[in-house]
Amino acid sequence: MKEHVNVYNKSDDYLHQPDSSLKWRESYYFDWADLTNEISGFSTIGIVPNENRREFVFFLFYDNKREAYYREPPLQNFTEDINIMLQEKRLSYKLIKPMKEWEILYKCPKLSFVIRFESRFPTCYFGKDTSASWHQHFETSGLISGELKFKNGEIRKIQGYGQRDKSWGYRDWHQFDHWHHANFQFKKWSCAFRKDYQKNKVDLSGRMVTKKGCIALSELDVEVILDQDKFKSPLLAKYHITNGEGNSFNIEARPICRGVSGFRFAREFPGGYTEMFDQMVIMKNLDTGEIGSGIAELLRSVKSE
Repeated sequence: MKEHVNVYNKSDDYLHQPDSSLKWRESYYFDWADLTNEISGFSTIGIVPNENRREFVFFLFYDNKREAYYREPPLQNFTEDINIMLQEKRLSYKLIKPMKEWEILYKCPKLSFVIRFESRFPTCYFGKDTSASWHQHFETSGLISGELKFKNGEIRKIQGYGQRDKSWGYRDWHQFDHWHHANFQFKKWSCAFRKDYQKNKVDLSGRMVTKKGCIALSELDVEVILDQDKFKSPLLAKYHITNGEGNSFNIEARPICRGVSGFRFAREFPGGYTEMFDQMVIMKNLDTGEIGSGIAELLRSVKSE
């Protein structure tokens, strides 16, 4: 059944008052891809007030190179002013128009990068507590424009598609055995989902969206082919999707640039570690041949005892 979710709360683009749980987190996330120029990347800023810290993450992939930035500055005093909370020495987010338009700026000695994200489809809310890793979550597909400027004065214009999402609530990576996440960006539609595997429980939370609105996903099967590197990184993924209207789609995801356009994160927990693989990818609709872009993500927890 089609979900008409054009009604949204603009205040959700601002910060929410945290509850008392230690792992309460509010996250802003963006990814982008310009397939013509093979420039892509993703960024997130996480506010973790009860652990007195923030997380700033930025990855940019270009010319078979990778620019990576990660910082966890201390958070002494929580404030709901996003102009303070969403900026750091190198990375900052600027809200232009709630739920519609954002700007991301990154500067380092060798380059500067700026993009503007403008929503192109309705915002899709995933519903309260539809995943164990958020209380609330929404996603928006958008048009990306901006530029990449190098210290020698060279400037490259950027045009493409991207996705943004926002989550708030309790979050703990290690409670999952694994999960699959991706978003697809095609000319007339996009799709974003998470499929969580937690002990004997499987949760699917996802939406397809066009200008007309959002449609919940009813089924998702994922096939992942692993690389032969030491981490057994995901190399290719195939997604078979069925939406709430009974329509099926077959999508294949390959790295934009193998070995360059992705990254592995890892965090330890008592008795093991959790690793997350994020890869900027070329999406191919196997039913129509259409080429799109997006991100493919695999999280898995590994027990060492």
